[in-house]
Order: sequence, then structure tokens, then C-alpha cells
Amino acid sequence: MNQQKMAFFGLCLGFFIAMMDITTVPLIYTSLIAEFKVTPVMAAWVNNSYLITYAGFLLLGGCLGDAYNRKNLIVCALIILSVGALISGCGQTLIQVIAGRALMGVGAALLTPQSMAYISIIFAQGGRGTALGIWGAVAGIATATGPVVTQLFLQIADWRWIMWINIPIALLGLVIITMYLPAAPGKGLKGREVFVNGAFGFSLAAIILGLQLIHGAGGINAITILLLVLGSVIVVWLLRYELRHRAECILPVNLWQDRTFLRTCLVSGLLGFGVTAFYLPLAFLIEIRMNFGPFAISMVMITVALANALIGPIAGHFSDKMVPEVIVRYGLSAFALAVLLIGGIGIFVTGGSIAFIAMIIAMALAGAGTGLAFAPLANLALSRAEPTTIGRAAAFFNGSRQLMSALGSVIVAVLFDYVVNQSHLDGVSRISDKLQPYSPVVASAAFACFLLIALCLAIGAWLSHCHSSNDKHIPQN
Repeated sequence: MNQQKMAFFGLCLGFFIAMMDITTVPLIYTSLIAEFKVTPVMAAWVNNSYLITYAGFLLLGGCLGDAYNRKNLIVCALIILSVGALISGCGQTLIQVIAGRALMGVGAALLTPQSMAYISIIFAQGGRGTALGIWGAVAGIATATGPVVTQLFLQIADWRWIMWINIPIALLGLVIITMYLPAAPGKGLKGREVFVNGAFGFSLAAIILGLQLIHGAGGINAITILLLVLGSVIVVWLLRYELRHRAECILPVNLWQDRTFLRTCLVSGLLGFGVTAFYLPLAFLIEIRMNFGPFAISMVMITVALANALIGPIAGHFSDKMVPEVIVRYGLSAFALAVLLIGGIGIFVTGGSIAFIAMIIAMALAGAGTGLAFAPLANLALSRAEPTTIGRAAAFFNGSRQLMSALGSVIVAVLFDYVVNQSHLDGVSRISDKLQPYSPVVASAAFACFLLIALCLAIGAWLSHCHSSNDKHIPQN
């Protein structure tokens, strides 16, 4: 391998850790509940703490990357990830495990914008779209690998190894990055930029925390209202300050005025909303309505990840050759169609080989749709930024998706719960009785959620059409 490919491989290793953790940690909740004698809501904070600190430090990470040497920041991020994984794995209390996971979120937030920025730097002469497609495929492989690795370690060891497995991967990435990644000095930093990006990031984190509390605690209370209102007010005030004074703390003026960049971030957010919201009704559908066993569930979940991994690099390659908005539009449309098909399958089919085959086909279409959309969206967003501000552009792009993803998980959970509560079955009143195997109530609730998701994806596809109709694409140099 040449230096360029080795550097890219090192970046992918760090991203692999961040993505694999999304599917590994939720699967160890039962082990954490048994060991620490806590409630499911408390155990969920092992994952929530990661998501909140990730959101809080993401914009600051992009700002620091533009200001200082990106290579040093990636090295620091991988070290933080390793230390966080060590603390989580060695934790003797749930608080210690949560603290380690929060530290891992900080490391992931510092790493993500630098990785996307470096892809533009090391593939400046061509191939950025293909690289972003491979980078997205890494996410698909990591999310498919996560459940397998988790089940393996739970069988031969315990949950702590789910945390510790991150350490050798991060250290290998650290060695490769140190040896092969070129330095990328920044432009320096002003104190005002640190304050604004930090305040903006933590305001987004407050909003996400409020949304998570609504979901986890089962309703709205004074704390959730305070977090949502305070976070929203600060975000609006900072945006007003940024735009009125042309401060260029969060984004440079040219990106605030770039309709294509802003719409790309919005479309990415709608895709994040759809992907995150998709898995809750899907889980109820395949586990309860279709009553699939562990093997069938694993095959269904692996199908979507592998389809994403196969299609992503191809879509990324063609996003360098043609208008990427067209590919995005086809991807979002395919995902929306797959979501509606899955909802329809749940209504008309109740398990068995026919349901399994139909779900495999629909999930392959869903994975192909997300694979078509992800890399061209990222390629389009990065193509609008200058090399000196690409870190902040990448952070803003990812932050938009993170916020909309949190919103999607909460809205779909509320909608699913509402439909189940309002549904009527003869002689059935308790919620637990409505969630018995093959329950038609689950099919109705899941279909309502899938309709909402398809609507969001359709809006994203329409916005992508606005891109290609009204805005000029900036080709890769």
C-alpha cells in the first residue's frame, strides 16, 4: 500500500470504533442491569452519555481542527478513545462505566470532522467520492460486526471485553496515523471561536439530552422543558449573533450564504432522522409481529448493513463523475420505498418463510438506498468548503444529522406508543397483551411510524431535486 491508502486505512479504523459502538453497547444493557442492579433507563445512560458528549464537542472539534494541526488532534482523539474504553471496561460502578463512555464520545467528536477533512486533503487530486463511499461502507460493516462481536464476547467472556476491544483497534490506528498521515497545520484560533463553538455544541447537547430524557423517562417534566427551551434559546441567539455580525465562528460567511451546503446539511439530517427512527418499529415488527428467531433477526439486520457497504463505494465513485444530488434523490427514494414495503409486509404477512424472504429483499433495498445517499451527500457538503474551513463544515454537517437523529428516535417512540395505546382489540386492554406474538396492533403502530419516515425521506428527495435544479455543483479539483 502507498502512503495515501495507509493513511486512509488509519482514518477508517478510528471511524470503525465509533460506528461499531452504536450497535454493541445497547446489546449489553441486560448484563449491566444484572451486574450493577440498576433499571433499564439507568443502563441506557451508558449509550446516552456517549451521544451527548459527541454532540457537545463535535463543532468544537471541527473548529480546533481548522485552527491547529489536524494530525495531532486525531492522535489525541484516538488516545482519548482508548482511555475511555479502558475506564469503561474496568468500571466497578455504573457511574464509572458512564464516565468512560462519555470520554469516548469526546474522542469520537474530535475524530469525526478531522477524518472527513483529511479525506478531502489526501484525495484532493481525485477520488474523494469513492473514499467517502468506502468510509460509509466501513460504517455498514462496523454496525453489522457489532452484534456478532457482542454475542461472541458475552459467550466466551463478559461485557467488559466489548469496551476493551476498542483499545487495540485504536492503538493500531494510532500507529498508522503517526507513520503515514501528513501534517495539516491550521490557521490559528481566536478565543471567541472557542466560546461560540463550545456554547453552540453544548446547547445542541442540552437539546439532545432533553429529547433523550423524554424518551427514557417516558414523558415531559420541568427538567426536560428547561433543557429544551434553554438549549433552543442559546442556539437561536448564537446563530443570530453569527449571522448579524458575520463573526465566522461556527461557519464562514460563504457557507452561510451557500444554499446548496445548507440544504445538504438539512437533507443529511432528514436521512439521519429516517435511519435512526427506522430501527425502533422494525425491532417490534420482526420480533413480535413476525416472531422471528435470533438467526432470522440477525440475517435481516446484516442484510441492510451489507447492502449499504456494497453500494456506498459505487455511489461515492459516481458522485465524482456526475451531479451527486441525482444519486442522493434516487437513494432517498429507494429508502422511502423500502420503508413502505416493510410496513406493508408487516400488515399483510405474519411470519414464516414468505415474510423472511420479503423482509430480506426490502432490507436490501433499504441498505442500497442509504448507501446511495450517504457518500454523495458528504461529498457535496465537503465540495462547498475551502481547505482552511473544511473541519467546521464537516462538524456542522455531522451535527445536523446528530440532532435530527435524536429527534427521530423520540418522535417515533412517542408515535408508536400512541398508536398502541389507542388501538382496540376485542377483550384486550393491557399494553402487554397488545404486544403478544403476531399482534396486529404492532403492525399498525409500525406502519404509522414507517409512513412518517417515508414522508421525511420524500421531503429530502424533493430538496435534493431543488439542488440539481437551482444550484451549480462545484466539481472536485
